[in-house]
Amino acid sequence: MLNPPLSLLSDDLLSHIVENLAKLPFSNKNLSNLSVADRAFTQSCQKYIFRDLRLSNTEKISQRLQNLKAVLDDKPKLATHVRLVELANETAWLFDDHTFIDILLLLANSPVPPHTLLFGRFMGYSQIIHDPILVVRWLTQSFFSRTLTVLHLKECKNVPLPIFLICPKLRELSLDQVGATEDTYDEYPDDLCSRRDSPPLEVLNYRNSHSVVEQIITPPPRFNTPVVLWSNLRTLTLAPRDKEGLPYLQPILDAASNTLEELYLTDIYVGQSQQILLAGLVNLSNLLNLRVFSVFAVINCNIRRKAPRPAVLHDLNIVLGTIPKSNKITNLSFDFDIIGRRPFNGCLDQDWVGTFDEIIRISDGKPLELELAMAVSTGNLGVDHPGAGELYRDITEKSASLSDHPEICAHFWNPTFWARGVGPFPRGQVRGRCRR
Repeated sequence: MLNPPLSLLSDDLLSHIVENLAKLPFSNKNLSNLSVADRAFTQSCQKYIFRDLRLSNTEKISQRLQNLKAVLDDKPKLATHVRLVELANETAWLFDDHTFIDILLLLANSPVPPHTLLFGRFMGYSQIIHDPILVVRWLTQSFFSRTLTVLHLKECKNVPLPIFLICPKLRELSLDQVGATEDTYDEYPDDLCSRRDSPPLEVLNYRNSHSVVEQIITPPPRFNTPVVLWSNLRTLTLAPRDKEGLPYLQPILDAASNTLEELYLTDIYVGQSQQILLAGLVNLSNLLNLRVFSVFAVINCNIRRKAPRPAVLHDLNIVLGTIPKSNKITNLSFDFDIIGRRPFNGCLDQDWVGTFDEIIRISDGKPLELELAMAVSTGNLGVDHPGAGELYRDITEKSASLSDHPEICAHFWNPTFWARGVGPFPRGQVRGRCRR
């Protein structure tokens, strides 16, 4: 049993300790150790230990299923903690495995069955979903057809389009390096492609998945109903250097013009090293309820002296210029990766002043949170380069006009802040209202 001072803590504080431990790396091992260290922690730890059911395609999977089934048979309440199921692409055979089916029945009888499904290569070896028709059919017959709200697909090369249509409660969709191989879907049964309620997505994240996104936007004739509805979309995230995926951004923005609140062009995309100019691809003029706009951009100063340099900030300023003066923007975030060495030719020549002028115009006297992160590198991992401090100082000096606008709360960050114990604000998150 717990001894003082831990024994003097309330149950709420003990649960709070477990909650924060669950957020740390290797949390399951630490939670397992804590759960057996004292019975006071056991129940709270089990809530997180059994939250995720992850099944990879290994030789031990059958034995693991049997062990899990024995645990759940002995303590059925543990099944009520499962919220996420994660499967490898090549584990479609599980849908015919009696032990796995028995476990699914236990989960189905939970007051709150799992609502999140992850499918991909992250726990397997193949990028091919084995028997995609079987996968879709299984989903229609499982509790997921009633409960699924979050679907993550990663490194799948033959994503079946009906997988989105058969889960009408789907609200969050993440597509990471996935592709569609079907063109007609003629081999799919009629009931998987039509006469179903389209899910109204609220959150979409896609990267290097243009063939699937293209089909979602314009389904093949086999589908007589939209695959998803855009009329509820609130948050959209994609990689700004995804050359194939960017052309599908504007059609989504147009379809979600009345509801989109947060747009993050921030996902890292390693397949494209050159900054893609966004003007002509992104127009924010019709996003009536946009509150957050965040963008990651690369400014390359390593280009030969007489070679043309991409006008990255000029391009960004054109995009910012599409935001009407009458807007609901509360947060703007810019994350710049500056590649070069002293004297950083072309970096200070970028239109920094124009960017700050656009920020002032967008604020128009209303409160605005501004994030500006800058990191200098040579294209490698290091960021501690001679002259980088001078460059940071020169850039921040160009922001002097912001000081005349107290309603704009500016937060600047560069790697020199690490020495002060200050990390960058997490990419893809929103800072709350500044308190001066």
